[in-house]
Amino acid sequence: MNVKIKNLVNVSLLIIIFIAILITGKSILVPAAWALIFAFIGLPIAQFLERKKTGRVTSSVVATVFTMIFLGLIFFFLFYEATSILTSQEDVYSKLKDKIELAIHQLESQFGIQIMSELEGDSSSNNMIKALATQIISMGKNLVTITLIPMYMFFILNYRGLLRKFIERRYEGEVRERVTTFLENAKQSISNYLKGTLLLTGISTVMTLVVLLIFGVKYAFFFSLFVAVLNLIPYIGNLIAIVVVLLFTFITKDSTSTVIFIFIALYISNLIQENFLRPKFLGDKMEMNAAVVFTSALAGGLIWGVSGLILFIPLTGVVKAFIDSNPSWKSFAVFFESE
Repeated sequence: MNVKIKNLVNVSLLIIIFIAILITGKSILVPAAWALIFAFIGLPIAQFLERKKTGRVTSSVVATVFTMIFLGLIFFFLFYEATSILTSQEDVYSKLKDKIELAIHQLESQFGIQIMSELEGDSSSNNMIKALATQIISMGKNLVTITLIPMYMFFILNYRGLLRKFIERRYEGEVRERVTTFLENAKQSISNYLKGTLLLTGISTVMTLVVLLIFGVKYAFFFSLFVAVLNLIPYIGNLIAIVVVLLFTFITKDSTSTVIFIFIALYISNLIQENFLRPKFLGDKMEMNAAVVFTSALAGGLIWGVSGLILFIPLTGVVKAFIDSNPSWKSFAVFFESE
């Protein structure tokens, strides 16, 4: 009994230390984790170039640059379109303000409460200034993270053979086989995550585009891509995107019923994606049940913020691969399985 308690204490301490490392090393580990995910996207390019007798350094540079340009074009398109929408809809702010004030006045008259007086005054202005300053600081930190990602990605691609050499020199026999199995399973888990994410993003884009085209919403392709990108954030990203779409529709459409119908259609689409498609394309491909996917995303959000919401799902797949490769821990893999 004492041995079991001692083992439990040791495992608990290891988990606490591991979480502390994740929190304190966030500024380094987050861009490294993103670089690892992007390296899987660029790996086929590097391998193709190396089969054409291109050097490892050159192939790694080309794969890194190509991947960064591809992802950069997507976000540039979103930023450019968002700017174009705001500039073309010159009265967007005044319309939104007028409609919100009208809704607030209706609430005040219906329920006899005072809302506008609470929102007025210098304190709200000061809070807005503080919030803006916080966002600017956050953008600076994100810029540093974005700068580190391509550097880490190049290192991962360029030195990817060193880990295999280390295993060959460090381990022998059955231990080497277990470590090799773990690495192969981890690689397959991340690869399955990327394939499932690509499928889910594509289906989300098409479903949203169809709904917006049916109701005649302007910039339907931009908003469908916007919803798909935010859909990378499990469970909450899609809801945030839907709110943005509804706000734009609320401003540009005179019919309130249209906004309601769009909300119903997008909400049903979100239910289908979160309760059927995400478990199917991510959970099943990574051999993890929906509860594990949800919990890993929630824990990642608490530890690494928005990046953790996305990154902790493939990282949990790596943890599962480690458990599967360890005979003494393999029984715990049952908690990842679906019934």
